[in-house]
Amino acid sequence: MRESTGRTVSQVRSGINFLRKSAAKWGLPPVTWSRTTGWQLSEDPAVWIAFERILFNAEMRHITRAIDEVMTPHAKRAPGDDFVRLVLDQLGGIRASLEVIIRIER
Repeated sequence: MRESTGRTVSQVRSGINFLRKSAAKWGLPPVTWSRTTGWQLSEDPAVWIAFERILFNAEMRHITRAIDEVMTPHAKRAPGDDFVRLVLDQLGGIRASLEVIIRIER
């Protein structure tokens, strides 16, 4: 898309974010992306669900990395820290919720 518009990556990303927010505000179908079709406004709920699963999988990876690479080492170095305990508990709950959402069969 960057090549066809002559815009920078940042400008294209900002434009797509604007379109996604506008589509939601105006009651249009969600703006989704896939490798096969690129960006689209689809009326097919299966397309929406596939895109949502991609988003939830990405969030799951981010949270898992935060737990494994940041919070767990913190907890090992400061085992009595209430902050790290609370954050680990909350992130664990979020990760469990995302796992359930990702695995829901339709």
